[in-house]
Amino acid sequence: MVKLSDRYYSGREVQRKLGITEPALRNLVSQKKLRKIKPPGRQYGVYLKEEVDTYAEKWFAFLTTQEPPKTTFEIAKPEDMDAVYELSTRALGQTMSAETRRIWLSKNPESCYIVKHGEKIVAFFHLLPLKHETMMNFLDGKIRGWDITAEDVETFEPGKPLECLLIIVSEQDVDETTRMHYVRVLIRGIMKRMKELGRNGVIITKLYATSQTPTGIAMSLHAGMKEFGERLGKRLKFVMDVETSQSFLLDSYKEGLAEWKKQNKTRQKKQPTHQQ
Repeated sequence: MVKLSDRYYSGREVQRKLGITEPALRNLVSQKKLRKIKPPGRQYGVYLKEEVDTYAEKWFAFLTTQEPPKTTFEIAKPEDMDAVYELSTRALGQTMSAETRRIWLSKNPESCYIVKHGEKIVAFFHLLPLKHETMMNFLDGKIRGWDITAEDVETFEPGKPLECLLIIVSEQDVDETTRMHYVRVLIRGIMKRMKELGRNGVIITKLYATSQTPTGIAMSLHAGMKEFGERLGKRLKFVMDVETSQSFLLDSYKEGLAEWKKQNKTRQKKQPTHQQ
């Protein structure tokens, strides 16, 4: 028999897929952009998957058409680290040097991503896998970012569980609409890149971040991260358990990882067994 979940999304699933709040979902229904269907005997309404998926595709297509043509998402190169350092200094003050970031890249060339508007770097994202002890020492304030060496950085390898530190910075010397556009391009690029990591069998178990700015704290909470541990003055610590998190930001990564696990399981079944 066909299950209800095969054809319909719950309201919570629609919110996660579109990255919207419950009031925003109600607005879409009242504007007749999505239909809410209440099956007989059910207390809560559901939404036809086909309609939701079509709306999501149109929405992302709209966002794409609104992008300035010179705004691009790229994997960062060592020579980009000077501009990354300058952007980080303007936004955060004292921070890791360009050379420290190049050292991280020398160990893991896929641990930093940038958004460029023309030739100018306007946002960046470190997805830095660290050894557990180093991660805890950094989060607890025992070491600072500039103390993290190449030996502390892990590489992305199939089947290897990793904990990653997130560092996100965007250009502050622009209006709010432009800045949010840069962040949107960055996040969309990261989601696509995370799916590729999942398809390659990279297992990310936890994501960590710290922030003491209102914007950074709000962004961490909006992404679905949870505050944990003691605060270090105004500095808050955040964690996201990838396996249990319902954040829509991880949907593409989980899809990619599921594909890898399925293919890996198929390969294992095809391997010949040796009888004794």
